[in-house]
Amino acid sequence: MSHSSSSESPIFIVGMPRSGTTLLTSMLSTHPRIAIAPETHYLCYWMRQYKNLKLSSDQDFDIFWQTLSHSQRFSYFGIDANKTRERILAKGSPSHQHIFAGWLEEYANAINKPRWGEKTPLHYQHLHQLFTWFPNAQAIWMLRDPRAVAASLSKVPWASNYIHIHAEQWHESLRNFERNWQRDSRVMLLRYEKLIQQPEQSLTTLCQFLGETYALEMLTARSEVNHPLINRQGWAVQHLQSVLEPISTNAIHKWQRELANHQIEIIDVLTFPNAANYGYLASASTFEAYARFILTLEKLRVKLDRKLVYWRTKVAQQPIQTGKYIGAAPE
Repeated sequence: MSHSSSSESPIFIVGMPRSGTTLLTSMLSTHPRIAIAPETHYLCYWMRQYKNLKLSSDQDFDIFWQTLSHSQRFSYFGIDANKTRERILAKGSPSHQHIFAGWLEEYANAINKPRWGEKTPLHYQHLHQLFTWFPNAQAIWMLRDPRAVAASLSKVPWASNYIHIHAEQWHESLRNFERNWQRDSRVMLLRYEKLIQQPEQSLTTLCQFLGETYALEMLTARSEVNHPLINRQGWAVQHLQSVLEPISTNAIHKWQRELANHQIEIIDVLTFPNAANYGYLASASTFEAYARFILTLEKLRVKLDRKLVYWRTKVAQQPIQTGKYIGAAPE
């Protein structure tokens, strides 16, 4: 199927966090026609957090725009807030669709590229909305071994400490893909392992899907210069550095050194046999009974943690730091 490469055909990179979405962003961002913006978290944070505002009202739109445009997240884009606001208002009555599109179009315009796109992994949960807004859009759904995803998530400050939560989310995301998007010609599934084992072949196929010409720079010119500006502080610095290293298959089996046997078994219990349908083989282990016992304990601890959070927020008046890790705070 051929697709238009106009601004009406944006590109969305989605999938479980830590599935290679940043790596793919670094590749597509070097394409001479494609601008993949930094993560916006628009549908999973901004729309949800400000759902009670009526954006067609001048007052409510100003409240929302002041908060968004003065946030750390907006600053990562390196674009002019006034020009972005003008672009949004030129589309007509303010709406979440117009704000989202205007924001990303201004980013693409600032770096002189005709086609815009965006990478917020959890936007896979909102593809119905994105395709309602942009019927000609295309989505690349990244898929990675659930054990590698869980091991990677366990090392970042914004994710859960519980392995089983990552495994359950991985499984639910795959069910989402199979139930809603597997047969949709606008969505392409791309396995992380294939991307790094056969990068040129994978990118050539991807460009054919996008209706674009393959560009060798996608492999040879990845750098901080052409990678979209992200929060280059704390853990994000190391993450960006690792993403821009020469492509290597070393990360494929790194989870085997990082996870304990019972953690691997927990993930296997929760994600197989579905994972095997995509080439991920279950680990040979004799720890299943112990793993199920640990899984039961973990789920009890999660319930206890949630009760503690409730008491902190309701009784001790310690508010949850909503949006802390997505840069929703003022710049």
